[in-house]
Amino acid sequence: MLGYRSAVTRELVLDAAAVTAARDLAWAASPAAGGSGTGAPAWPEALLPAWTGSTNEDLAALGPQAPHLSVVATLDQRSGRGRLDREWVAPAGAALATSLLLRPPAGVPVDALGWATVLVALVAAEAVDQLAGRQAAGVKWPNDLLVDGKKAAGILARLVPGQPPLGNTVVVGIGINLNQTRQELPVGTATSLAMAGIQAAGDQVLGTLWARLAGVSDEWFAANGSVTRPLAALGGRSVLEAARSTSATLGNEVRVHLPGGRELVGIATDLDSDGCLVVSDARGEAHHVHAGDVVHLRRSDGGYA
Repeated sequence: MLGYRSAVTRELVLDAAAVTAARDLAWAASPAAGGSGTGAPAWPEALLPAWTGSTNEDLAALGPQAPHLSVVATLDQRSGRGRLDREWVAPAGAALATSLLLRPPAGVPVDALGWATVLVALVAAEAVDQLAGRQAAGVKWPNDLLVDGKKAAGILARLVPGQPPLGNTVVVGIGINLNQTRQELPVGTATSLAMAGIQAAGDQVLGTLWARLAGVSDEWFAANGSVTRPLAALGGRSVLEAARSTSATLGNEVRVHLPGGRELVGIATDLDSDGCLVVSDARGEAHHVHAGDVVHLRRSDGGYA
C-alpha cells in the first residue's frame, strides 16, 4: 500500500469541515428535517484519522459511553474485516471506511436490532442514489451494496450488549469503493462509484450517509424497531417494504452455500419479517434462510445479486 502509485488523483485525508457541510446539506434535504418536524441531532465530533488499522476497533475504543451517532472514518484502513472475518483492503484514498454507533432507547427489543444491517444498507442505497442523481443502487441480501448491479460496498452491523443505564449499542461498519479502477478491484463483480460515473469525494459520501442514517434510525427507534410500521424517513414505506423494493436478490434464481458443504438452489421469492431470505426450491418448498447461516449467496447465472 505504501508504494502504491496511480494516475487517479485521490484525496488521502478526510476534511472535517467538508464532512460537516455535506452532512448539514443532506440533513436539510431529508424528510427528518422537514415533514417530520424533527430538529437536527446533537452531532458528535467525527473522528477522522489519516489512517488506522480498523475503524470498528477505534469506535469500540471510545468506550461504553460513546454518544449516539458517533463516527470514525478514514480513507486509509489497513486491517479491515468484513462478514465472516473476510479481509477488506483498498489502496489509500480509494475507499471510504467508516464505523458508526447507534444507541437505541431501552424499549427497543433486542431482536429488532438484528435488522440494523438491512436498515443501514437501505440508507446507503438512498445516499448513493442521492449522490448519483439517479436510481443506481440496490442491496444484495444480506449486506452488500450494489451499484449498477456490481458490489460497491460491504456493510456489517454488530450488537454490543450493555448494562443499564447505558443499554445496548449497534456498531455499523461500512466500506465503500470510491474511485478504484477496474484493474484495482479483486473481482469482475465489483465496482466503484467512479466507475459507475458517480463523482463524489469521501467527505461528501460520509456526510450524506451520516445524515441519512441519523434520520432513519431515530424514527425507526421511535417506532420501537418495527419493520412493518411506515416511516416518513423512508418515504412512507416500512423497513420491510423498503428492503423488498430495494433488493437486487429477490426474483433471481440463487445458489445458497451453507455450512458443511450443503447447498440450496431456488428462486429468492421474499424477505420475511425476521429478515430471512425465502428461497423456493424446484419442488416449491419454501426455505427461510437466516443470514448467519449463509457462507455465500450467488445468482445461479453468475450475476451478483
